[in-house]
Amino acid sequence: MLKESGDQEAPAARGWRAAVPHLLAIFLILAAFRTLYTVGTRYSFAQGVEYWLFLPGDSAPIVVIAIAAWLAYRRSNRVRALPLSTGPWSLILPSFVAGAGCFGWAVYTQALDLQVVALALVMTGVVVAYLGLPGLRALWLPLIVLLFAVPLPAPLMLAVVFKLQIWTAQLAGMALSVLGIPHLVSGDQILRVSEAFQVIEGCSGMRSVQILTLLTILLIDLFERRGRHAALLLVIAPILAFALNGVRVVTLILNPHSEVIAIHNLQGIVILLVGLVTVYAIDTLLERLPVFQYEPATVVPEARRFAATGSLAAAGTLAVVLQALALGLPTWQSSAPDPTSLHSLVGDALDRWASEKIPPDFSFRGSARFGEVVNRKYHLDTGPVSVFVAESDFDQRGGSPLSPVTALPGSGWKVVEDAAVPAANGQLVDVRVVEKGKRRLLVHHWVRGAGGLPTETLRSLLALDRSPLRRLHPILVVRLTTPVLDRRPVAREVAARRLEEVERYLDSALAAAARSDTPHTGESTFP
Repeated sequence: MLKESGDQEAPAARGWRAAVPHLLAIFLILAAFRTLYTVGTRYSFAQGVEYWLFLPGDSAPIVVIAIAAWLAYRRSNRVRALPLSTGPWSLILPSFVAGAGCFGWAVYTQALDLQVVALALVMTGVVVAYLGLPGLRALWLPLIVLLFAVPLPAPLMLAVVFKLQIWTAQLAGMALSVLGIPHLVSGDQILRVSEAFQVIEGCSGMRSVQILTLLTILLIDLFERRGRHAALLLVIAPILAFALNGVRVVTLILNPHSEVIAIHNLQGIVILLVGLVTVYAIDTLLERLPVFQYEPATVVPEARRFAATGSLAAAGTLAVVLQALALGLPTWQSSAPDPTSLHSLVGDALDRWASEKIPPDFSFRGSARFGEVVNRKYHLDTGPVSVFVAESDFDQRGGSPLSPVTALPGSGWKVVEDAAVPAANGQLVDVRVVEKGKRRLLVHHWVRGAGGLPTETLRSLLALDRSPLRRLHPILVVRLTTPVLDRRPVAREVAARRLEEVERYLDSALAAAARSDTPHTGESTFP
């Protein structure tokens, strides 16, 4: 009897011994992404949770990775029922090569978010290598969910968030009108008799849209919704999240204690819970409608041979490559000398006029990121001109100077006229008239050294400015502002001449500095 029992256990023991090299290779692949498995060191755990819930630029990869792991666990029974099989190498090898290349570039440029893309790619290859296409059909959702940990590239995020801030202010204003509460919406501000409420980035609703959409995906997976039912829920979730964020802003305006951080955060969490309950109620309603009933299609698993040696060789090679990149790849560092001080440059160009510093409004700037910034008011004989010049800081990952807020003098200003006018040097200048109450300003705004939004979004996504492909000179954002005394055309002309006079001196100095600066170069250094 003892001998018979031992004979029965031998095949299982041999199976586990054969599986050890495969499991070790997969473990080493996952271990290469160890820097992703932290909330971050910039703030405490409590702050990290708060930032993930409300700030659009904080993606907290560990949270999304945990959700993806949970979705994969929910499919564990389906996965265990699948036989080991090796899918097409035409999918496995490109996934491994693209994933390793993306991981290496992420390490080299220190772009943590690109490691998430690399993780999704290499895990796609691992799944196909060991479970074939049936395994990919079972696990495609967790792989897609991983991409929620990749924040939008900064130029695109800043453009979207500012639009959402304006729309949220307008939506909250409509709600206050329905409630019969006196107010005035001015740009990103909602003005009441005794106070003004500014819709900052954390109140834009972008993070609520992302989180409620992710929670809706979890709900769809939990209740196994498919087809039109699932698609409709995914369409409803972001619209509902934005609408409820408008309700949240109204509650913040009406709550006299909303400045207390704990109360502020609690209101946001309650609104998210209300959104999730509403999605669940809609889901229950759709379930009862015959048109949304779904009959799952029968999928016949493909019978493919498991290439144990080939899969192990590919996974083992990938594990070695990823670990070598994580431990030994140098990171790129700029070796360019410090450029000319922006303060000195602007000060020398405009030293003919007396000036004073304008204090920064960081809550209005939001996630816009700059290197050196000059923000001063110059006193011309014909009137004041405010000068804002900011340069990019390419060393900040996730930041960009290309924010719509740089075209406005501050919070609460409304654009009443807007036109793009070519200057004498060929530079395209945005000419705007903005209003805030009875005040009117003429604004000239332009950017030197940047492409359009699609180009800058792609450059930011690929971290090109943290590599040898970095631009020769920093991006410069310039805004000139002066009062328009009244609505007569002559007042507008006088204001325009003031701006053109300052612009002539300033642009000449910036152009000369760009021609004389030493181009940026870079070299690799070990951290």
